[in-house]
Amino acid sequence: MKERLLFCTVFLLCAVVCAHASGEYRTVQIESLQITMDSEWAAQGAPGYMPVRFDITNLGDSRSIEIVGQGNRWSPYGGEIGESSLRQTLRLNRGDRLRLTIPVPVFAENENFHFQIRERGRVLQAFNYFGFRSGMSPEDSPVLIVADPASAVGAMTTKWPREIRWKYYGSGVPPKMDFILEPARLPENWLGFTSVRAVLIGPTEWEELSEVQKNALLTWTACGGDLIFADGDLKALFHETQNRPAGKWQDKGAPERYFFGHIHFPKSTEVNYRGLTEILAATRVVQNPSYALPANRAADWGRIEEHGFRLPIPGVNAVPARAYLAILILFSVLIGPVNYLFLWRKRQQVLLVLTVPLISGLFIAVLAGYAVAGEGFGIWGRAATFTVLDQATKQAATRASVSLYAAGMAPAGGMRFPRDMAVYPIGTDGPANRQEQSLDLTDLQRFSAGIIQARSPSNFEEIGFRPARERLSFTSDSDRVSVINGLGATVTQLFYRAGGKIHTLGGPLRAGEKGILQTGPGNAPEVFFSPLLSPQKLHDVMNNQADGSYLAVLERSPFWEPGIPKLDERGSLHLVLGYAGGEP
Repeated sequence: MKERLLFCTVFLLCAVVCAHASGEYRTVQIESLQITMDSEWAAQGAPGYMPVRFDITNLGDSRSIEIVGQGNRWSPYGGEIGESSLRQTLRLNRGDRLRLTIPVPVFAENENFHFQIRERGRVLQAFNYFGFRSGMSPEDSPVLIVADPASAVGAMTTKWPREIRWKYYGSGVPPKMDFILEPARLPENWLGFTSVRAVLIGPTEWEELSEVQKNALLTWTACGGDLIFADGDLKALFHETQNRPAGKWQDKGAPERYFFGHIHFPKSTEVNYRGLTEILAATRVVQNPSYALPANRAADWGRIEEHGFRLPIPGVNAVPARAYLAILILFSVLIGPVNYLFLWRKRQQVLLVLTVPLISGLFIAVLAGYAVAGEGFGIWGRAATFTVLDQATKQAATRASVSLYAAGMAPAGGMRFPRDMAVYPIGTDGPANRQEQSLDLTDLQRFSAGIIQARSPSNFEEIGFRPARERLSFTSDSDRVSVINGLGATVTQLFYRAGGKIHTLGGPLRAGEKGILQTGPGNAPEVFFSPLLSPQKLHDVMNNQADGSYLAVLERSPFWEPGIPKLDERGSLHLVLGYAGGEP
């Protein structure tokens, strides 16, 4: 106990020291490899991912190396320390140069991490530890300012970063909450931006970004981010050859909605005069916090309803702990005093070596049989998903809350998600998941540990943005409107708004089928006042539904990833806000 207390104390002291550090920027050459590692980032941020950038050139023969990250995380919920690990295998031919961003999950209160480069189990290079305070509120999360000192915007940015809000006890100037990076050092994976409050960039800096970096920033914006484009306009962000939002060719200078996020166009002089605090306050006016980034801006972030579930699953109650305890107590009594007294009376105590394993095997079978008979081997789940689908640009953004229960055993190999999908594990008693966390990024984002355990509630939030060919096709003929279901799942309810009227389905419409819509008054569909998607989350959607858009409830959603190949869904709600002619 004393050793654990000492370790906790040392860990917390290290976390405080590292909270003022900005990471490490370092280039090394080792065994025909030239490696630049860049972990410089903010000292604190919201739950999400922190980016660590690598630039690796192989000057030798073809080889396979492994990037391994290991660390500890401390959670305020119980004061526990958990271990984290992640790895990614890289295959390099002679002369290959690879730039990549490793998204490090940061979901606890404090994170300490370090990276190693390994080859066939041998450590080639070890980098220093870096720390990150990852449990901050959105108000205490930083703004990333992208600045080229030679540009008009970059010359002003040195005075823009805000000071930290918590009391600083050190000497000298208090550290800044916000931070500045040159364009070339931005992440190439949108997950790396999820721990910041907003990103501010100017037109010169935007043009200096690679196409991969630009796509990462736009994807982050579509998933709920606030992109502040100082002195810029939409035409500079979206070239004609790109997936520019339909209907947004007229630049008005006002904030523009982009899926779940917004793009803001203040003048640099305005930022200089008003300051970032007021600029951020203006972004909150137009943003729906339930679907904004950072993810903990949602009012119900980390809320647990009952029995440890984010979304209670019909038919799944609390784990039968009393039944398991009763079986274990009976086992302890039989294998111990009863077994010994019985053999003592028979004067055959030597048979203990036989009866003990036999009784153990019997009770293992009883316990397993009870679990199988009561729950089976399946994985049950419930999800509340909301998707914004732009049929003109063929893109979709989805945010989901998910609860799972693995009855017999956890899925073999853990849970698998696309590498560009944000996954937030949530504990059974609050936002911080205290389980050991293990992540492999080689091909997918595979959590072999850290989300799901057998016979235990599992919860996570999910945010993704992807190309989408799914659609509903509407045809108007006189006063009649027909629809063809190309969403790939049965539509159970549909509300299509056109000409100030709402057109609805009379019944379920299976994938590929054609249906005739009924016309009614243009009122908001009250059916969506659901306990899974609260009125606060959907108020703007229901009361400001644009012409040419539809709200569809799906039996199954093709837009989210449950992380496992087979899931028994119970009571899920999948809602799609679709724009037939493009997002207005």
